[in-house]
Amino acid sequence: MRLVVGSSVTLDSPAMSLDAVWRFLHLFFAFSYVGLLMLSERNGRAVLATNDWGQRALLLQVVQLSTRVAGLGGFIILGVFGNLLAMKSGYRMAADRWLMVVNTLWIANLVVLMFFTSPHIAQLSRIATAAARGEASEGWAMALGRWRFGNVVLSFLYVAFLALMVFRWRG
Repeated sequence: MRLVVGSSVTLDSPAMSLDAVWRFLHLFFAFSYVGLLMLSERNGRAVLATNDWGQRALLLQVVQLSTRVAGLGGFIILGVFGNLLAMKSGYRMAADRWLMVVNTLWIANLVVLMFFTSPHIAQLSRIATAAARGEASEGWAMALGRWRFGNVVLSFLYVAFLALMVFRWRG
């Protein structure tokens, strides 16, 4: 396979092409994950700005679906391609503390997504949908506070990831 970029760069070997694909997919899923964080933040503010339970339910259903697809699914794939790129760049889990720190942050982020943010957005979506039908909105404030706190934690973890992607070290 021969890939020509511009007029002076060619990628002739399949390994070089595969590296480019891995890098592309890693960046794609990284941007997807950051998009989820921004979507959650903006929709969270919109939920707070309205008293219409129907609108709240719709906004939260969008965030819930995005959390499952771009959040959990995309973040898992992001970690896979990140580790492939790190290994291709010569980083080894047994020898490079940087890779250990990145993977530890990845696991912490995954735990927050799976066991904190995702369950609370699902709970909020159920409460808002029930309230839109005229049922009680019991537990709303607590679930909203926990979900927003989870988003703050995810945002701090994202900033830590960004710093680690820019400031790498060996050994």
